[in-house]
Amino acid sequence: MQRGWYKTRLQAEMDQSMGEAPVPLTAATSAGEEQRAPHVSARGVYQSQRQLLLDNQGNEGRPGYRVWTPMRLTDGALLIVDRGWVAQDGDRNRLPAIDVNDVTREVRGLWRPLPQPGMRFAADACAGTSWPRVVQYPTASDLRCLYGDLGAPPLDGLLLLDPDQDDGFVRDWRVNASVPPQRHYAYAAQWYAFAATLLFLFVKLNLRRSPR
Repeated sequence: MQRGWYKTRLQAEMDQSMGEAPVPLTAATSAGEEQRAPHVSARGVYQSQRQLLLDNQGNEGRPGYRVWTPMRLTDGALLIVDRGWVAQDGDRNRLPAIDVNDVTREVRGLWRPLPQPGMRFAADACAGTSWPRVVQYPTASDLRCLYGDLGAPPLDGLLLLDPDQDDGFVRDWRVNASVPPQRHYAYAAQWYAFAATLLFLFVKLNLRRSPR
């Protein structure tokens, strides 16, 4: 029930933020906790040669990746932009085409913490030299390792690119669409039903007259 309530509240906050005018992304915005998904804007240049593909991301039953593109902002900071979901080729050795122009642009989107898996497996996100790099839920320290040679470390978060922005892919920013709040409520109802059944059987069996 708590997971369902949390997701419902977070989705409402995200929907509300999407309807508000974006505010410039700053260090204070990126570290703020008052609003969980502020609508922000930033200006800079995509670093197309240093992109990441977040592995094992499904969409409507199809496997794929989330495309993470670093952007060098006008103030020198490095921002990671989630440009959306792209389908996986049948051959995992063939990565999707995700190139983007290196022109100065303004991007808008929801500012969110880095996604975290329910279980994190040991992985060396800094291994290898080829790009784009396929990764498994990199942490802030992983991103600092990956982009340490670019100067300033990436801001501690992720910008979910607005659906109306150019040079993006499939963007459905619902809170964990594969397990929506309604499914959590359904699971809770099942467990409440199990508990009620056990309580009924316990009372019924213990109220029976014992044979002499």
